[in-house]
Amino acid sequence: MRIHMMTASLTTGDAIGNYMVSLQRIFAQLGVTVRLYADHIDPTYRGSARPTAAYHSTGRDILWFHYSIWADNFATLDRSIDFKVMDYHGVTPPHLMRHDPRLAVLCDKAIKSLPSYTRTFDWCVHHSDFARADLERAGYINFSKVHYPVDTAVFGYEEDTTLAAMVQQLEYILFVSRIVPQKDALNILRVFAEVQKRRPRTCLLLVGGTDLLPAYVAEVRDEIQRLGIANHVQITGKVSDRPALTALFRHAKFLICLSDWESFFVPSVEAMFFGVPVIHTGEPPVSENVRDAGVVIDKRDPARAAEQIVAVWNDTEAYAGLRELALRRSTLFTDVALTDVLRGVLRSWAAHFPKSPKD
Repeated sequence: MRIHMMTASLTTGDAIGNYMVSLQRIFAQLGVTVRLYADHIDPTYRGSARPTAAYHSTGRDILWFHYSIWADNFATLDRSIDFKVMDYHGVTPPHLMRHDPRLAVLCDKAIKSLPSYTRTFDWCVHHSDFARADLERAGYINFSKVHYPVDTAVFGYEEDTTLAAMVQQLEYILFVSRIVPQKDALNILRVFAEVQKRRPRTCLLLVGGTDLLPAYVAEVRDEIQRLGIANHVQITGKVSDRPALTALFRHAKFLICLSDWESFFVPSVEAMFFGVPVIHTGEPPVSENVRDAGVVIDKRDPARAAEQIVAVWNDTEAYAGLRELALRRSTLFTDVALTDVLRGVLRSWAAHFPKSPKD
């Protein structure tokens, strides 16, 4: 038995791509071969992934399909006779893709098509109770919950020493993700501006790709100027280098996530691995990931939000307590935890389908 793992686009620095590579590595330790496929393959992965057209079903293998946006490879589902697993990452609401009508159409199609595949997939993998609720509403019944892992094999032990020396001199709040409307960078800036009034040395680092929706990034830059915080905000662009990301996470005071929608938000887990508390709105699924290892704010009231953040920041004991809770919480998202979960997933499949899936 082999697992054929398929996604729309396999690119560096992408949460789904990183997760797929982690699954491939851990399944290899369990003696299971995983092959990666995608419609679009970043040059970095061309030696380890195959185009969708290279997949051929046998009726004896598993097609593990990552569902996040409509793509050409959906046609594979109709042809495959393998045991089919949907790995559901959630689909971005189309209105949050208003700056890119093409992506909005693809998201809309993926959302509307979800109920039509209830008889196609034999099993569903989800990453939060929030995502499972989507699947249950669509009519799916067989589930396994699998957390995204923090890839501690390459992330967390080595940092860019030059960058570390620079950021250690700063007091900064960190944002890590694409700069797109759903991440609500505008409200992040407004909350930060109020924090900066109360702690004038504080900086904000916005780490993430700016190429997807340049019109929105222009709005973000205009808001920085309007708020008068240009000397305290740095937009770095996408950072894929692991030692650099390690330095940025390790020396941050807080990670901030004020998204209008998330399917999981991997940086919240990565931050906790470094003992960094997470500022968030209390909405799922980030609240499910973080639990009590963060600061819950109302982003609609930036002044009040800033008071809450600064109160924790100024309270040495309270801040240390949040760091300890974050470190403790992060153990649920390690390779060891994921390996145990995947063993359980395989046992579930074996119990539900005692013979090979299509026998």
